[in-house]
Amino acid sequence: MKFYVETYGCAANQGNSESFSAALIEKGHLPSSLEEADLVVVNTCAVTERTERNMKRRLSQLQGDRLVISGCLPSAMPEAVRDIRCRELMGILGRPMGMKMGEAFRPEESRTRHHPNAKNLCAVVNISEGCKGRCSYCIVRRARGTLRSKTVLEVAEEVRHRLAGGAVEIQLASQDAAAYGQDMGSSLPELLGAVAEIDGDFKVRVGMMNPDQLNPILEDLIISFEDPKIYKFLHLPVQSGSDKILEAMKRGYAAQDFLDMTARFRATFPDLTLYTDVISGFPGETEEDSRATEALIRETKPDKVNVTMYSSRPGTEASRLKDMPSRFKKDRSRRMTRLWQQIAGQRNGRYLEKTIVAQVTERGREGTMMARSLNYKKIVVRDPLLLGSVHRLKIVKTSPFYLVGMVASRE
Repeated sequence: MKFYVETYGCAANQGNSESFSAALIEKGHLPSSLEEADLVVVNTCAVTERTERNMKRRLSQLQGDRLVISGCLPSAMPEAVRDIRCRELMGILGRPMGMKMGEAFRPEESRTRHHPNAKNLCAVVNISEGCKGRCSYCIVRRARGTLRSKTVLEVAEEVRHRLAGGAVEIQLASQDAAAYGQDMGSSLPELLGAVAEIDGDFKVRVGMMNPDQLNPILEDLIISFEDPKIYKFLHLPVQSGSDKILEAMKRGYAAQDFLDMTARFRATFPDLTLYTDVISGFPGETEEDSRATEALIRETKPDKVNVTMYSSRPGTEASRLKDMPSRFKKDRSRRMTRLWQQIAGQRNGRYLEKTIVAQVTERGREGTMMARSLNYKKIVVRDPLLLGSVHRLKIVKTSPFYLVGMVASRE
């Protein structure tokens, strides 16, 4: 049987899709194009109303006897896909795969070897499913459930498999990496210590961590990040710079906590790359609250801000709150986007004419290659470099989104 997997949403979703594809390949099924596939699996996302609309539009285009719908949309909102013609995937691997309507594929259900990707050498390894948060606006917990972590040995085994398949970048993914292991007496620093001890020339990107779960492990995690195999990269969503809004969101921390944690990381790793997330227009957010978020972004100077306009998600606590007109949300979202891109442009501008050691991890567009520095900066290179090779790259151009480099020498 020929199959095609289409994935939307977060890195954890990508990891689920990779595990499922590997399991199908292990049973002799063949990946193919969408046009030739006998089975089309769409791994969906439902994080915002706009995403939901896009998902339903795409599923309507693909509906038919070969379509299988997986991921967060059928898990959290089965009614949203009830009228889309599709099939349930049960027993295709000789056992139930957790891919029936209303369920998401779970990473622990595949123990098969992943095959190398001809386009990149990045491997997503899911370390847990679900989270411990109770955010008032979020539908992900409804989709993914409570925290369920893989054991340290299971993650280490999967990392070894991915390295054997040629990966040089391991992306540890979950709904909240900082919560890893709390359901079984382990922790993220323990996991990183075990992964860093694995032989091989590779780097590890730690996925998104929520501030309330990061705070208790902060000092131990900073020690873990000192290992040269760990990218100096931190994705820490703040969502708002207003304590009033953070309390309404039920995020479990104050704005000052975020400021303290990012300052502590940067004190140890001055070249740290910082990503964060912001929700614009949460119910009850005033202009003063929005400006407080902008002030926080100016102070912390993140390298990227994922800006999302608030949208009500069914079944969440915040869905009972009065929403504000979209024009206010759009205006605040645009202001925030302009702000972070200005900051990112200035931060990336520091690298112009400097030389950076980086490893080629992916193929880019139009024949370009993409490399990652030790602090996870994206460097676009127009030279035809080998995947996995390490070079000293002179930065010849910068933008808010990436750097452009040319080879100075090979390491």
